[in-house]
Amino acid sequence: MIRKLKDKTLSRGLALALDNRIRQYGRILDLRLDSLNKRLELEILLKGEAEPLQIRIENYEVREEAGRWYLLAKEVKTSREWIETLAREYLSERPIEIPERYAKMLRLVI
Repeated sequence: MIRKLKDKTLSRGLALALDNRIRQYGRILDLRLDSLNKRLELEILLKGEAEPLQIRIENYEVREEAGRWYLLAKEVKTSREWIETLAREYLSERPIEIPERYAKMLRLVI
């Protein structure tokens, strides 16, 4: 039960954080976090595209540094090869900050 609460908390916070970062390119339709298997799955509708982009992040890490919480993606796979190449270059191993209001909830469940 605690893992599910943690997953929901992180999913919501990450969806908001990522949605703000990608707003100029599109919007997040779905974000599912599986902390047991260290997997994050996203569905994003990019502007001008008819079909959503599927993204799967494997072996992610959640860490706290200087009072802030971050998600670190280790392996990134997407439904479009060229975007997968960009994601590996610009997303892999780069921390994504979890907004403070969700980090506060996260502290309660970790």
